[in-house]
Amino acid sequence: MLTVSSVRSLLPVLALLLFIFSAPARDIPFEFVDGYILVHARVDAQPVTLVLDSGASASILSVEAARRLHLALGPAQPVDGVEADATAFEIEPISPKAEGVALGKVGLAVDLRNAAQLCSKHVDGLIGADFFKGRVTRIDYANRLLRLLDESPAGGECLPLRLRNGVYCLPVSVNGSKPRWTRLDTGCNDALHWVVPRMAATRERRGVSIGFITDTEDETLVTVGLGRLTLPHVETALHGRAIFPGEAGLLGSEVLAQYEVTIDAPAGRIYFAPAAAVPNR
Repeated sequence: MLTVSSVRSLLPVLALLLFIFSAPARDIPFEFVDGYILVHARVDAQPVTLVLDSGASASILSVEAARRLHLALGPAQPVDGVEADATAFEIEPISPKAEGVALGKVGLAVDLRNAAQLCSKHVDGLIGADFFKGRVTRIDYANRLLRLLDESPAGGECLPLRLRNGVYCLPVSVNGSKPRWTRLDTGCNDALHWVVPRMAATRERRGVSIGFITDTEDETLVTVGLGRLTLPHVETALHGRAIFPGEAGLLGSEVLAQYEVTIDAPAGRIYFAPAAAVPNR
């Protein structure tokens, strides 16, 4: 028979069990398709597939998905991509979730029909850099998991992160050059886009930017430096003008996927560790 005192003694255990079973999942599975991280999420009861795009300064839906979710399109505003511009429409803010984890607010819809040529799976939108704010997020490419951590990792090559143009940048060097601030771009499936400025070859960028839509110009092989890490023979697209103001280029998934990448946004640090082996399934 349970007594009042025995019930009271069980309360801490019951509270712990309630927390464990009610707390949101700390791991979010993803697909890695054509160099893009695809997260399967929901808006209310409706499924959506979103690209995790750290190179985007805002999270967006496709116009097609917005219409499917019966979201009215509001005033338009320009959006900058890599060598491509688009028009975004304001929508009623929504909050997609995956495995019980909020992925951030989405308040814009963009025509992503051109993006369909880049990814062989249907994409309903992008999760932008806001996803990382206030979080320590590990991108475990080998095991196809986004892991939300309580603290920074103990090891790995650590580099500073800096917010520029609403996204995260890290110092990257090319062929032994002085490191330059480069956009961390999980929405770019190339290895590296690098700016070699030519006079009068810059143009002003206007507000929201998306790194998912890419285009190449001249290509070459370079040696990339990430702190003490050196990657030889990296295929690199060269640009003669700044892609985004004050940035040297884009570091994409072809490089990032070689590592286990941990983004500690609160501390302004990023860690590169050897990729974990994929477990037998």
